[in-house]
Amino acid sequence: MGRPYMPYQDAKFDEWFRNFKDNVDPIATALGIDPVFVAAVTVAWTDWTLTYTAKQAAHNVAEAATGTNDVSRVNAHDAIRPLVKMMQGNPNMTVAQRQTLQVTVPDTNPTPTSPDYVVNLAPPLLLLEVQDEQVVIHFGVNPSNEKRNAKPAEIAGAKIWYRIGTGAWTFVADDTNSPYTHNLVVTVPTGLEYRAQWFDKKMRTGSFSETAKCAVSP
Repeated sequence: MGRPYMPYQDAKFDEWFRNFKDNVDPIATALGIDPVFVAAVTVAWTDWTLTYTAKQAAHNVAEAATGTNDVSRVNAHDAIRPLVKMMQGNPNMTVAQRQTLQVTVPDTNPTPTSPDYVVNLAPPLLLLEVQDEQVVIHFGVNPSNEKRNAKPAEIAGAKIWYRIGTGAWTFVADDTNSPYTHNLVVTVPTGLEYRAQWFDKKMRTGSFSETAKCAVSP
């Protein structure tokens, strides 16, 4: 899995964003992308330059400027990502066009994943939400915040298991994206326990997570 194409540091992001804005129009047009997406990027660039300049100039009010600038950066990401996703999903987009915009170039010779990788990886964390006779299972490295809960590199998903009380473990499902909703039918209040384990793209499994418990009522 490649590194994110948008740099983290503001100065490098500003340079990257300028290049993207200057070059994206003809490439998007050639790929048949709706101009409204390019226009959104242009608006985001204008907003970004104003707030980034303010942040640089206003050292004495850096905290306030940084907060405004961070909002603008989020808006910029929201404008850029759908356009890049459409272009990268277009089979006519060339490596040269990707390089011009400095977006991800697919790895034609991916490095094989070690068989031990998933075994040595920390298992997912679990967070349960009970909604009537449903248990919503958030799993991952940060299950309390799904926006920051991306799977580890080279991991395809998680296997989810449950048991009633201290009974035998039962396999529930393979899920590639958190959360998973487990539908149940109970006639009396029932205590449940869940666990999960990562699996990689070759379906090799890792160790089990710590268990998470909840109770479901009819």
